[in-house]
Amino acid sequence: MKNLLLLTLLFFITKTLAQSQKKLILINDTTEEVVPFANILFSKVDYKGTSSDIDGVFYVPKTIESITISYVGFETKTLRVSDISSQIIRLKPEASALNEVVIDGENPAHRIIRKVVANKTLNNPENLNSFTYESYDKIIITLGKPKEGTKAKSDTIREKMDSIMKGSHFFITETLAKHKYLKPRFSEDSVIATRSSGFKNPKFAMLANSFQPFSFYNEHIELFETNYLNPISKGSTRKYKFRLKQEYIQGTDTVFVISFEPKANRNFEGLKGLLTINSNKYAVQSVDATTFNSGKLDVTIQQKYKHVADKHWFPEQLNFEINVGEGFGSVSYIGKSYLSKIKPNTSLNKKDFPLVSVTLPENAGSKNDSFWKLNRRDTLNTNEKRTYVFIDSIGEKIKLDKMFDLLPSLMKGRYPLKYVDIDITKFFIANKYEGYRPGLGLYTNDDIFKNVSIGGYAGYGLKDDAWKYGGELLINVPSKKDITISLKYMNDLKEVGTLSDNRFNEILSFRDFLASQMDGIESYSITTDMKLFRNLNWTLGFNTADVTPLYEYMFLNNGNPVTNYTNSELNIGIGYHAKEQLVNSFGVIGRMPSDAPILNFLYSRGLGGTLDGDFSYNKFRFTLDHSFITKGLGKTTYRLDLGYLDKSLPYGLVFTGEGAFERDLRFVVRNYFQTVTPYEFLSDKYAHLFTTHNFGRLFNNKGYLQPDVILHNNFGIGSLSNPEHHQLIGFSTKEELFLETGLELQNLIKLPLFDLGYMGIGVDGFYRYGFHNLDKFDNNFAFKYSMGFSFK
Repeated sequence: MKNLLLLTLLFFITKTLAQSQKKLILINDTTEEVVPFANILFSKVDYKGTSSDIDGVFYVPKTIESITISYVGFETKTLRVSDISSQIIRLKPEASALNEVVIDGENPAHRIIRKVVANKTLNNPENLNSFTYESYDKIIITLGKPKEGTKAKSDTIREKMDSIMKGSHFFITETLAKHKYLKPRFSEDSVIATRSSGFKNPKFAMLANSFQPFSFYNEHIELFETNYLNPISKGSTRKYKFRLKQEYIQGTDTVFVISFEPKANRNFEGLKGLLTINSNKYAVQSVDATTFNSGKLDVTIQQKYKHVADKHWFPEQLNFEINVGEGFGSVSYIGKSYLSKIKPNTSLNKKDFPLVSVTLPENAGSKNDSFWKLNRRDTLNTNEKRTYVFIDSIGEKIKLDKMFDLLPSLMKGRYPLKYVDIDITKFFIANKYEGYRPGLGLYTNDDIFKNVSIGGYAGYGLKDDAWKYGGELLINVPSKKDITISLKYMNDLKEVGTLSDNRFNEILSFRDFLASQMDGIESYSITTDMKLFRNLNWTLGFNTADVTPLYEYMFLNNGNPVTNYTNSELNIGIGYHAKEQLVNSFGVIGRMPSDAPILNFLYSRGLGGTLDGDFSYNKFRFTLDHSFITKGLGKTTYRLDLGYLDKSLPYGLVFTGEGAFERDLRFVVRNYFQTVTPYEFLSDKYAHLFTTHNFGRLFNNKGYLQPDVILHNNFGIGSLSNPEHHQLIGFSTKEELFLETGLELQNLIKLPLFDLGYMGIGVDGFYRYGFHNLDKFDNNFAFKYSMGFSFK
């Protein structure tokens, strides 16, 4: 009875408050876009007022007689509330200069920015010990905004598209989710409900706040794998042009509106826009930032913060808009995220967090209209409603749900049919030994057995005129540990120097095409892979193989010549991903990209006498991959690679293959020596360090020549015990330090690609020097190409 009375009381209070306030929306009179973060002054006497939110919405108490609306770039407008007949108020834009203002030798904006930087640690919500909140997210995909010079053509296309789509967007999705966070890196997005146009029961969820940083306090703002220098980073007053555009009183606090854009002749990726700073702890109250001179990808992020429990500044609304391409071919991705029920410093521990950071229950896509009307932040507008109706009808006709069910298989490299999946990865294989190898692989799917798959493959090398084939039993054990068990037979090839653990071998690398030294193997193996702990994967396996070298070679084993041999091996592997974040994308669990350290370790024990194994040994391999940004200097990426073998073993079992120089295939291959031929060096102990440093667009940020300048430095040292055991084959050793340096101009030549971006071609020059310098200059120098895609 008490609860019923309380709910009734809350209802009447809410209704009374709603009736006592007038909802108004600010609109740009020229572009028809909403005007966020504008200052609305209720009284010039006591300076009481409010500000428009991200959607341009604000509320005026009916007791107020007049309001004054002001915002940077717009004419100030004073209105009597009784004269306002429409919910929409239009503001006219006016020109606004962006020059620095200096008063008594000091730019007043710099003083404020320095205070903001000094208080970043205090105000950054991600420095809270923990927090929880709920969010309503909406993402729309629609026709993009035309750029200057393309408007007339874009308007024609837009008219045609509107006539076909009846005013709807291409796509709309809504998500309701609970979020929780525990410092330093534990997070979970628990989806409550999701709805997407074209799908009856979507098995995915798109969160708008995952497309931009959660807060605007990091030194660099990462957008689509590009790091933009934050205007409130340390020393930013030397990089950015700031101007104090507006200053007003809000309650007991002073609010400063500051414009920013990169200074001329910059050599960093920057942003431009407006910051609203509150004198209460000099915190960011709102930000409206757009990528500066970013080519065919424009990203705008808008964030609004509120003071929670009079203690902490916390995001309240997060918007983004991504415009890809230009002219009539452009597409816009628009996302809005509204946060509520914010609770800082809640009682959480790491056991409260699952291994997968985004969880999606089976019934999340089955909520009805009544649920969404009750839980969405605002009502859908006409175009959004039309999108559901129009795209849902198309989705039903083309069976979009069934088409989407293909994605989990495709992401694993398979195309599903009834009862079997086709292994796409076996269609075409190419290397220098086999030439081209067409093939076919088939695996049973869940139509026959749940969590168990039986398959096989066969392929024929056109250059070596030989068949290769194999079979596999694959078992997925339903568990939070993500356990898989594989039993495999192969009659195939294996490049010398490669390891049985695929984590050490690059996937879809140009280096695969250079493979020419092959062992023929007939092998049997069993491998299990599982998630042992958070951030930690564990691999345990055994294989035995009859090995036939397919090159002229003989190994002296205790004075006895050996050509063919049997190798039985036990493998234990550990992979550690610092700051790992796993997401369930379309039914497949994968890792979010990260610059945090990745460590991989493999121990192999040779089992002499087991299943006729000929050799007993201990073999270790360790790699560390890491990237970091040095402000003002660029991004450094490195790989440390170590290997150790305690016995003299045949050529195919020792370490080689670290070279990637081939005159017929002049492409840069990361984490390989660029001036070394594939099998130039042979080692049973080695240490390699591969480093690249990307200075960014060092020369300029305008015009057609905007290459990224990348410096490569690679080092290696190693040794080989008993080199005389390896007969009839040529090789070198590197007991002395190997050195090479390279300079890469990435994306030097840019070819337009469908008006969406550019296919970039880079040029690279590498030179080997020091002890392993060769007699002829031409033999030390490697000229190579690199390829990539960019929006700029």
